[in-house]
Amino acid sequence: MKSCIYFLLILCLACANACFVSSRKEATESSNSNATPTNSADISKTEGIKASAEAENLIRKVDFKNFTYEPGCVGEDKQKITVKNGEYSHDKGDDTLYFYVRDVTYGDANGDQIEDAIVLTTCNTGGSGQFSEGFIFGTKDGKTELLSRIEGGDRADGGLRSAKVENGLLVVERNGAGETGGACCPEFVVTSKYKLEGKNLKQIGGDVSRDLYPPQRVKFEKGAKDAFIDVKLTNEEDIKRFVISAREQQLLTVESSSKDVSITLVKGNADVIEQDGKRLQATLKDNGDFVVQVQKINTDKPVNASINFDIK
Repeated sequence: MKSCIYFLLILCLACANACFVSSRKEATESSNSNATPTNSADISKTEGIKASAEAENLIRKVDFKNFTYEPGCVGEDKQKITVKNGEYSHDKGDDTLYFYVRDVTYGDANGDQIEDAIVLTTCNTGGSGQFSEGFIFGTKDGKTELLSRIEGGDRADGGLRSAKVENGLLVVERNGAGETGGACCPEFVVTSKYKLEGKNLKQIGGDVSRDLYPPQRVKFEKGAKDAFIDVKLTNEEDIKRFVISAREQQLLTVESSSKDVSITLVKGNADVIEQDGKRLQATLKDNGDFVVQVQKINTDKPVNASINFDIK
């Protein structure tokens, strides 16, 4: 009797175990059948993002201050020069060349979703000319490639101030000489926007100019013949200009409290009596506006000065 009971008990346990194993197998198969299949488009997109990131990292790994260029300033004959620590210098009698890298910025200049490098340089071949030029570099097959050049000029005559990518366009700032400026001294900033198409820069819209030194009008209190304005001049803002309204035959005197300031008359018809550093005196020959320039000299430190404007 006991043997029969044991047999039935073993048989029940075996059936229960078989049911449990079958249930786990069905659950596993059901889970596998409900799994989301891998989308080939998602894989392609992920790989594209990874490749783009790798390309961006590649252009940023290029050391453009230890790099080989073909500058346009050397003339029609192409010449490769290699800068070290951003500079190249060659001086043998009349054969002079000084070339240096001023600035490097990054951005997608051609719309391929990969960063490019924009390099600004300056070149001197002897004399006073400082010729600027820009280079746009990308990458192809793991190698650095010149995509295009940015035309510059000599200091105030179209010299490059900056170049960077904004909202998918290359924004370039150049110097403009203006009416009173010479090659040494820019008066305006001219902003142009470009789209890089292949190897060519296509300008989008027209040029926009702004005054490099917008003048501040000097206001005299009613009945007063003089006015005082406090100025701070730095290496970044070393020039400030002021407009004075006056009449013919009046005597204009402008004087600084600091010897580290030079005062000059840059606009207006007048007989200059004295223009020696911190003091300017002139007899005015017309009615109207006269522009006076205050410039920091002699020091690299900031200059704080009080400027006295006197009209008699």
